[in-house]
Amino acid sequence: MKLGRGIIQIIIANIINLTISVGNGFLLPKFLSVESYAALKTFLLYTSYIGVLHFGYVDGIYMKYGGREISAINIEEFTNEKRILAFFQLGITLPLVLVAFFIGDAILFAAAISILPINMIVFYNFVYQATGEFKEYRRITNLSSVLIFVSNLFFLFIIKTDLSIWYIGIQVMISFAVWFYYEGRNRIDGIHNKISLKEMRFCLQENIHLGIIIMLGNFMSIWITSIDRWFVKIFFSVAEFAYYSFAVTMLRLINVVVTAFSVTLYNFFCRKPPDEEIILLRRCVLVAGAAIIAAIFPLDFFICTYLEKYKFALPVIKALFMAQFVLIEVNAVYLNLYKALNLQKKYLTQMIIVTITAFLTNGLIGYVWNDITAYAVATLFTAFVWLILCQRNLKKYRMAYTEWGYLLLTITVYFLSNYMNLWIGMSVYAGWVITAAFLFFKKDVKRLAEQWRRGIKKSAEMEKE
Repeated sequence: MKLGRGIIQIIIANIINLTISVGNGFLLPKFLSVESYAALKTFLLYTSYIGVLHFGYVDGIYMKYGGREISAINIEEFTNEKRILAFFQLGITLPLVLVAFFIGDAILFAAAISILPINMIVFYNFVYQATGEFKEYRRITNLSSVLIFVSNLFFLFIIKTDLSIWYIGIQVMISFAVWFYYEGRNRIDGIHNKISLKEMRFCLQENIHLGIIIMLGNFMSIWITSIDRWFVKIFFSVAEFAYYSFAVTMLRLINVVVTAFSVTLYNFFCRKPPDEEIILLRRCVLVAGAAIIAAIFPLDFFICTYLEKYKFALPVIKALFMAQFVLIEVNAVYLNLYKALNLQKKYLTQMIIVTITAFLTNGLIGYVWNDITAYAVATLFTAFVWLILCQRNLKKYRMAYTEWGYLLLTITVYFLSNYMNLWIGMSVYAGWVITAAFLFFKKDVKRLAEQWRRGIKKSAEMEKE
């Protein structure tokens, strides 16, 4: 599948997912009590770490199949890899379920039960990403979101319950339902061979060895982007944790673009494209990131008008949006380059440095400025450190001075615009993004326009034939 079509598939998936997520993101905080909403967000914070528990096995599969066609995969080998992962995760799940049961932590218990289905869904997800099967990726992404949204509507407006355990239970049951659906969809008849312990051990060792460094890096990435929530959860009230979690939820508005690029570019980079194409894509990602964070202006209006009790989260949202703008280059371009170029050790070393930076920055800024907004600012600072480290480790793919100029000036205009009248600020910022793209990347804009013109001409000629 061509890169452009892949990106469009992911954007379609994420727009559907975004619409549903925004529905959940606004409905739940509006109709649930602050305490119930905080409990649900605690569960989701716990489950964000479940990917660590396959110890890199799924990342090994991702690396193994990166750049391949789905038709080139050995079906018997794939089936065995899937079965081995299921047994492995069941062995991880049982002791953690028992621990949660004996300490009487219902939220931890629910998270422990979710380990097996979530990591099996991730397995399918990664295979579809690695092989460029973005239509299947779109389907699996949207299925969970649709089911969760419909179930939330049912419990909010039909059952009319505020008990967080129901909304947590929905998440658990749907993860099992989606897993079973994909097991049935990918069932291969005729493969019933038994797997010996020796074969299981070899498969586990092979894939974990291949993927553990990437997994550790991904875990640190999750830790870096969630450490702020842990500080808020530990040192602030339940209500303030709910406000901060709401702010993090609003990042889904801009993750449409981030995910579209980050998911598709790994498969593309594995095919070793020319450096000029990578540079062009990097600049496209930068401009797309600048454009999408303009969502802060209508979001500001919506929260102040319809969700007034969460208006205290606005300064946090504004800072986190900007952090995400900086991180789009990291997540979409540089982390995929590390993986595609097999630079796992450099990747891990960098992630250790960024993790330590995130912890120290959150601790220091939080101590000096005793407000939840401090942790969003710390995340923004960490994002800059992360991007700078990528320039040092991948010197061949360093950002040009024009890109740095665009990045820094966009940040300045963004914050200045947010101090203006809402609609004036939005007009100023949107005007800057469009004008600056032509000023800083004139040659790239012309090149893209020419490619677009040729594509339209070619399509017209094919239709005539």
